[in-house]
Amino acid sequence: MMFSFPRTSALALITAAMLALVAATPARAAVTPTVSETPQPRFELPAKPSEMLRAPQSTWEPLLKQVAAVLNERAGAADTLDKPAQIELHIQRTVLAQARQDWQAVLDGVKKARQLQGSESGRQTAGLLNEVLARQAMAGGDAAWLQRHVRDQVLAMPWADVQPTIHTLRDQLAAVKAETIEAVVAGRMDVAASIGSNFGNVSFVLQLLALRFQLLEVMPRRDALVAGLDEAIAQRGEAK
Repeated sequence: MMFSFPRTSALALITAAMLALVAATPARAAVTPTVSETPQPRFELPAKPSEMLRAPQSTWEPLLKQVAAVLNERAGAADTLDKPAQIELHIQRTVLAQARQDWQAVLDGVKKARQLQGSESGRQTAGLLNEVLARQAMAGGDAAWLQRHVRDQVLAMPWADVQPTIHTLRDQLAAVKAETIEAVVAGRMDVAASIGSNFGNVSFVLQLLALRFQLLEVMPRRDALVAGLDEAIAQRGEAK
């Protein structure tokens, strides 16, 4: 599921990237030029991006409020946006909702983004991991719950349409490492922030939030997610 923010690496995989899944690339969170290329407000980060990865919610909250105000203003003019810009806006609001643990808003954002996808694969799989992690949080489900839920959701999809995307997602999810996420942030985002006097625009902050969610929420659940995908693939007669 993950659209594309600026591609700092093949890591935009699991959060923002999990959202779109419109292309079989590691960063499925594609930044839409109609929005991303327009001037954006800049926000001062309370610490270096690498330090923000594991910073407590209290450190993030003032910044989240500023970003929310900008996205709410954009949402008020959503009717004037073209389809790609609307998709990006839904992605951005979903990433923010994840950071605030507003799981119903995550589900709403994924649903709206799916409805705008141009392919059947996108309409089925966009935001898949974002959705299942939100549902797990709402249900209080354990790892076994998550594995079953992923398996059953994939098995309910038209396999001919989603097969390539599911395989790509499975392989990317199995390959990503926590230390790689941290290295990307320290090696690239810290440098970019230092050049900008530790300021970042909306896309920069949301990409950092996406990677933070991937590190803190996705990685601890990766085994269950991969196992669920493997079960679905095997039941379709394609044992991994």
